Parts: sequence; structure tokens; C-alpha cells
Amino acid sequence: MNFIRKHSKLIIFILVCLTIFYIFKNNNNHNINYTSLGDSFALGENAYEQIDYGYSDYVKDYLIKEDRLNKYIKSFSKKDASINSLYQDITLNKKIILKNKTINIKQTLRESNVITISIGLNDLIYQLSITEKLTEHSLNRIISNIEIEFNQLITEIRKYYPNDIYIIGYYNIYPESTLYEKAIKKLNQVYQKNDNVIYIDTYKLFQNNKNYLPNFINYHPNHQGYEAISKQIITKIAKNLEK
Repeated sequence: MNFIRKHSKLIIFILVCLTIFYIFKNNNNHNINYTSLGDSFALGENAYEQIDYGYSDYVKDYLIKEDRLNKYIKSFSKKDASINSLYQDITLNKKIILKNKTINIKQTLRESNVITISIGLNDLIYQLSITEKLTEHSLNRIISNIEIEFNQLITEIRKYYPNDIYIIGYYNIYPESTLYEKAIKKLNQVYQKNDNVIYIDTYKLFQNNKNYLPNFINYHPNHQGYEAISKQIITKIAKNLEK
């Protein structure tokens, strides 16, 4: 009792500090680190090969509007990214300079609360381009190999990141070819089958809105298309933020 009386002011000060910290922690909404990984879609490339405002930027805007964003990073994405190149970036712990500070991808994954990824289309396009005769059998072989690499990538990400991974599916970029259309659908099925990710469907979205693709020789969308993709993502994120 003498100790308590002697140090009562110090004890009260500590209790007040703990109370303030608890209140701040529970009312500070700026607690989401959002990382966008992947290819040109993740970067926001437009239909004229310029890096513009992509779906991840609209997701970032939503988190700011909800007063939830702490940090937003999309600098680990690159136009020609493949599943294997992203996997290598993680295993080799790629470093970049962002705002005059060096950061690495493993630490970025550890600190992230939300991750979106668009990856795999470059893999599919390349494999289709080197296949002499595209048949149902050769297509299944291509998709099988992509699935193995994709599952390996997600397993690697899970070593550092325990939260939701949002995988953005692709729409049909080959409307003139039934077999190529099937290839895109099969690629999307790879994502849908993986229980470690949340699949974002864009196929029907673009099928019903041709105006999202302003350049018939380029498959990247315009602002409206990217915003439409972001709304599909935001719907999923919003439900999880309410939990």
C-alpha cells in the first residue's frame, strides 16, 4: 500500500497513457496497407500503351474515401510480368526505391492487409504463340502448366501474407477465335479452383460492355473499364472490412 501511495501519480499517468493508446488504436482507421501486384492490368496500362489510372487506383480511392488507407504500393508490378517472374521476385526478395526509400517485396507482403493480383495472361499469350498447332489437348497441357506455377506462386505469397488475396480474372481478348476464348475461360478456372484466393470475375462484365475497349487492336480497357473492375473488387473488400 505504501508503494501505491508513493507512486500513485506515476501509476495514474501510466493508466491514462494506456487508455489513450487503446482509444487511438481502436479509432485509428488508417490501418490498411494495400499492395497491387502483377502485369500491365495491375499497373493500369490503357488501350494506347500508356500507364494511366487502373483498377488498383480506384480501389485506393475507395480506401481513402472510407478513411482506411495507410499505404498503397503498385511499384512491384510490371507490364511483362509472368507468374514465374513474380514468383522469382518474391523468392529473390526484389527491392525497389519508393519515395527515396528502399523497400523489399517480402516485407511489403508482411505489412499488407489487402493484395490484388492480375497475373497469367502474359503466360497464356506466350504459350499460345509458340504452339504450332493449337488443339484441345495442347491447350489443356498449357493450362495445366500455368496452374502448377500459379499454385506455387500463391503458396509462396502465403509464407508472408495471411490475409485475403484478390485475383482478377481476364475477359475474352480473342473474340474472333472460339479456341482462344476457351483458353481465357480455362485460365479463369485456374483461379476459381484455388481455395487460397478470392476470384474477381470480369468476363461477363466486358462481354456486356464493349465500350470498355476503345481500341480494337489493344485489349486494355479505358477508365470506365478499369473502374468497373474496381467495383467488383471493392464489393468483396467492403464485405470483409465489415467483419
